[in-house]
Amino acid sequence: MIIEGDCLQELKKLSGESVDLVIIDPPYNIGKDHWDSLGHTKKGYRPKEYTGPDYFVWMGQVFSELDRVLKKSGSFWVFHNDFRAMSRFLSEIESNTNLEFRQFVVWNKLFSGAKQEGYLMGYLQPDGLNNFQKMAEYMLFCTKKDLHLALRKERLARRITSSEIGVQIPSKNGNATGWYSNIETGKNLPTEKTIIPIQEMLGIRIADLVPTFNNQKTHHSVWNYDFDNTKFGHLTPKPVQLLENIIRHCSNAGDIVLDCFAGSGSTGIAAENLGRKYILIEKDPEYIALIRQRVLVRQSKLDI
Repeated sequence: MIIEGDCLQELKKLSGESVDLVIIDPPYNIGKDHWDSLGHTKKGYRPKEYTGPDYFVWMGQVFSELDRVLKKSGSFWVFHNDFRAMSRFLSEIESNTNLEFRQFVVWNKLFSGAKQEGYLMGYLQPDGLNNFQKMAEYMLFCTKKDLHLALRKERLARRITSSEIGVQIPSKNGNATGWYSNIETGKNLPTEKTIIPIQEMLGIRIADLVPTFNNQKTHHSVWNYDFDNTKFGHLTPKPVQLLENIIRHCSNAGDIVLDCFAGSGSTGIAAENLGRKYILIEKDPEYIALIRQRVLVRQSKLDI
């Protein structure tokens, strides 16, 4: 689904808990293009004459809507290129949503074997530098918090004791253990085995308690990816391969991926490549046309 319109207005039209994964690359508010200046100076820290909403307040409203449409098992990812902005983002997330911090991921662009290695090395070598050059962008990874609280609420509503659930999986000696209490208090996550009595007795599924995470055993918190210099008519596209990595880790085939700052549509291309559905929201008609063109080109290649 490709939607032309303002992100906040269009997000309000989506049903609650209807998407499995959110990936957004919002305006960084650094004056990169006409869409990238929201009431601050080029570096994005001091207010200037501006009649629109404050950048971080506005982003907080966006985060709140994204939290509403995200499923309990869903994940939320947001890009920025400045640590201070990320800090403000996290503050808005903690204030306006039921999301919690999981990881701060660095997208490293200068590494051995990078396609632009020689070009980027040129930025490290001029005389007179008095700081480290930034060759990275950042990603904030969040999921729903306190999902385990639903267990106690439902158990009490059904007038079931913890021990009644716990005895369903005794120890090897046949004795009671604390496996269920550890899950109800959030100390442990349920497994495919322990979720069986929980679902039977409380009606709560593993997807209600555990965010999707498919460990690819390939990545830690620093990711090496070439930046996308094809542009596709957009100044700051994210690499499809990087987006695919997020999608592989945090969704399953057939899931819905949402990007409400769609730009040139790279998130949609990555989702289609991996058998996911997508919802792209973009307010610029030129970018909407670009997204549709890219989708058609991709589909025509598949038809050959």
